[in-house]
Amino acid sequence: MHGCIQPSLAHQSKTSLAGGLLAVMVLLAFLAGCSQEAEKAEPKADSPATVAQSNTPPVPAEQPIPIQQQPQMAPLGQPSAPGQIPPPENAPSQYQPRTFARQNVESTAPRQRLAAPAPNQLQQPQAIPLKAQQAQPQFAPQMMQPEAMQAPPEFARSQPMAESSLAKQMPESKSEDPFDVVEVFYGTDRAPVVWPSGVLPHKFHALLPAVTCGLLGIAVALVLTRFKQYIISGLTLLVALSGAVVVGQEGWVQYQKFDRFLSNESIVYGKQQGEMQLGLCRVSIPKSHQTGSLESPSVIHWEFEEKPEDHVMLMEVKSKEEKEFFDMLRQRAAESPHNDLLIFIHGYNVTFEDAARRTAQIAHDLEFQGAPVFFSWPSQGELLGYVTDRSNSFWTASHLKDFLLKVHQQSGAQSIHLIAHSMGNRAFGAAIESLAADLDQNQKVFNEVILAAPDVDARVFTEEIAPKLTGMSQHVTLYASQNDLALKASRAVNGYPRAGDVGANILILNGIDTIDVTKIDTSLLGHAYYGDNKSVISDIYALMQKARSPRERKWLLDMAGPSGMYWYFDPQYNVMTQNPNAPPVR
Repeated sequence: MHGCIQPSLAHQSKTSLAGGLLAVMVLLAFLAGCSQEAEKAEPKADSPATVAQSNTPPVPAEQPIPIQQQPQMAPLGQPSAPGQIPPPENAPSQYQPRTFARQNVESTAPRQRLAAPAPNQLQQPQAIPLKAQQAQPQFAPQMMQPEAMQAPPEFARSQPMAESSLAKQMPESKSEDPFDVVEVFYGTDRAPVVWPSGVLPHKFHALLPAVTCGLLGIAVALVLTRFKQYIISGLTLLVALSGAVVVGQEGWVQYQKFDRFLSNESIVYGKQQGEMQLGLCRVSIPKSHQTGSLESPSVIHWEFEEKPEDHVMLMEVKSKEEKEFFDMLRQRAAESPHNDLLIFIHGYNVTFEDAARRTAQIAHDLEFQGAPVFFSWPSQGELLGYVTDRSNSFWTASHLKDFLLKVHQQSGAQSIHLIAHSMGNRAFGAAIESLAADLDQNQKVFNEVILAAPDVDARVFTEEIAPKLTGMSQHVTLYASQNDLALKASRAVNGYPRAGDVGANILILNGIDTIDVTKIDTSLLGHAYYGDNKSVISDIYALMQKARSPRERKWLLDMAGPSGMYWYFDPQYNVMTQNPNAPPVR
């Protein structure tokens, strides 16, 4: 019996002990909650500092007090009395905001003066001092500035009118044109092209060669497919269509060009012989122009129209009477810094348009500020027109001589520079021989004369042209290249060495600086380096603009020839930057 009672007593003792502990914990939690509520409900002692701090919202220690938290000022027109602080925002309800109505100052009860809180160096000031309040008063929200500082109504009404009138007086800013325009003077003995009734043929005529080429290629390709020659048929069709695109692009550009000339009443000069005429051209040079380039519409870029902002384009051709022409030429030369002009004489396979564009491009690349002039003789502008061009180059000599003489006598220019290229040197040489007979011996007509790839018999040039040319010029420079395929073909046709040859037949004459450009000219034909090669253009610039001799041009090296000294370009010298360590310009 005793063994059964012991577990029951132990269980009861553990249960009573757990209940007692639970009751003690509940009692302690109740007493702790009551003590916290008593601390919250217990009021603190009132003091002036306590009242001031309780009415001021808490402000972070690192930021200045916003202006809205300053003590409220008296309404506009009734400032606070000196030495009196306005009541706090959280004042008792007895405080009523004032109205703008008139009140008796004597009947107004004085406000209760509160003691300022004790200053604390570790605490930011809770209110702005009275002096600062008086120096920066706040006004009603609807008045942003004092009435005395506001503009009068009359002036406020007239001010927008003044601004509008000022805006009218200001010129509207115009965006710069994407191209420059070069005015070029010309003389020519070409005959103008005249269309019946002044109307161009239909547009279909411009595309007729391209359509014919395409249809012919398709027909041949179909015939080849009947014989199961599919590869050859495909290649034939590809070549025919490519040729049609090229021919069509050229014909379409030419048609638009002639249509433009008819619309602005420009003269179009052809390839036939005519009477001597004078005039003025306008040529566009795009802002994106690269030195030595004649930008034109390209099939590769899918361009079927000339644009002045992209291409060197002949925009206008106007004929002038002789008196008007030389008056304009004289004025243009007089406006230049050096009162000079530049004459260009083109060579074989050049049209009037090509000569005008090349003259403008050279003048632009050389930064020539004088009057650019060119003489255009009736070249056929065709690769197979060499024989006709050779005949016309001698025929035009008398016209060129008269033109040069009139320019010398009537232009008023202090210096005349001249560039003659290829077959143009034949006409120029013949004109020099005739001109020397009409002028006094050793009379200087030209300043700088540049002979580029002269297609002239070397013996005729040495014995007949050079002595007269050096007597009429201050300085003569001859550029030649061994890579000139055009002169090699001319030598094969004429049977004699040319004045622009290099090698054993290089010309070295007294009074003429011969410069070999073989090492820097890498063009296909090697014949148009005077206007295409940047190094040659830079050398001409140093020659014309700065009058430097070959010894002063560091990119030129001397070489002993069969009959004297000549010069050649150093391929390791960058003429554009004039830096021997820079890579050469090709």
